[in-house]
Amino acid sequence: MEFASSADVKEIMDMYGRVVEKVNTTPVRLGWNTDVYPDVSFVKSAVENGEMCILKEDGRITAAAVVNHEVNPEYDTIDWEIKGPKERIATIHALAVTPEKQGGRVSHSFLADIEDYCREKGNLAIHLDVIDTNIPAYKLYVGNGYKEKACIRMYYEVVGSREFWMMEHVL
Repeated sequence: MEFASSADVKEIMDMYGRVVEKVNTTPVRLGWNTDVYPDVSFVKSAVENGEMCILKEDGRITAAAVVNHEVNPEYDTIDWEIKGPKERIATIHALAVTPEKQGGRVSHSFLADIEDYCREKGNLAIHLDVIDTNIPAYKLYVGNGYKEKACIRMYYEVVGSREFWMMEHVL
């Protein structure tokens, strides 16, 4: 795992575009739309803030995710095992693996790299949400030790008001 630079933005957006094109034709129906999320301003901001993690194989980006401490207000309503301090709880956003590498072990190794990075930075836990139709992501997280803490309705501009599993991994 490494952190993306501004030179990676186009390739990251191309990867997200391929992911969106594939996943929105499956039962997963993320509802992502690269005009709204994950859009180029989201990616550029994450790169500028040193929050855009990428995984490369043979010089090509195969996975991307944003890791920071930003959450929706609904996160405060969850009975997390680790409640704070908030600057010691990481959040993973927009984790995606290029369609050509989905179904393999790329997501598992990328997630393990992210967890190692979070530990090194002194985080106590990782919190995240998974849209209720994204069974593959849910299984990825549960299979890697994440616990479902709740299923709640949240609003995101790109998908509207939907159900999300709230997941926690204590580091």
